[in-house]
Amino acid sequence: MFNLLVKCGPDSWQSSPVELDRERVAVEYTANEISERYKSLDENAIKELKSFPALFVCENEPVASRVGYITEVKIRPNTVAMFFEFEPAIPPLPPGTVESLRVDIGLGRLELSRTHWAVKDEDLFDILLRRSHITESQIADSKHARLQSPQAVNQPPQLASGFNKSQVFIVHGHDELAKLDMANFIRELGLEPIILHMQASGGRTIIEKIEEYTNVGYGIVLYTPCDVGAPRDSLTYKRRARQNVVFEHGYLIAKLGRGRVAAMVKGEVETPNDISGVVYISLDEHGGWKGQLITELRGAGYHVRSNT
Repeated sequence: MFNLLVKCGPDSWQSSPVELDRERVAVEYTANEISERYKSLDENAIKELKSFPALFVCENEPVASRVGYITEVKIRPNTVAMFFEFEPAIPPLPPGTVESLRVDIGLGRLELSRTHWAVKDEDLFDILLRRSHITESQIADSKHARLQSPQAVNQPPQLASGFNKSQVFIVHGHDELAKLDMANFIRELGLEPIILHMQASGGRTIIEKIEEYTNVGYGIVLYTPCDVGAPRDSLTYKRRARQNVVFEHGYLIAKLGRGRVAAMVKGEVETPNDISGVVYISLDEHGGWKGQLITELRGAGYHVRSNT
């Protein structure tokens, strides 16, 4: 996820804060489900928006664009005052750069000609890296790296007695909202969500990171419709979870046991048909899944706070 902020005039981002019309915040050029989550600008919404990187652009890119973060948001009767800072480790993006990323970041047809604040469901740093606008070392020196590695100093404990029942490992695909919802819910229960890409790499491969951070008492696997697939020669395609999700699901079952892993299924998603006795819970819109998950966690020996 990232914030895309576009404002009129080449001097638009020379000082903080700036004001935007409330009706143009997290509404225009933002997917409906993302807009519903953030347009209220309540405390939780602001907290999440501040954790996402931001791309600051002047309308039609007369000057370089900048990457940074929103540091504070103040709600006024008809406007929003937004305080911000640029990321010193990331160089300015020359005029025309954002336009060249139109497909990558999902720009609307006239989006760069309209003052607004959109929220995009894309990985900004990954896009900039793939398109050679930034380097790995610049990312490593940035606030982004520090936010993505909150446990770089305090590594998760390795318990001689077995499972760490203060943590829950979350496997996810490309559905950022499902991931955020699940992580927030786990925190509400007084537990710590472990999300792989937010842990320090320390030079390790992906599989080595999985081995390191799955010393937990429970795993949650989010089956969300991120991919499509079908048997060879078939014209009937089904929505599927990402391949990494299926792989990590199997890994967690092997390491923790079937009773310590729950698969949360969103919508019509194909699930593995060769794994019997696995817990599948529907991510229904009314939140019934929360009670079911609490029951499963308690059955695995977790002491969780009541979710009220």
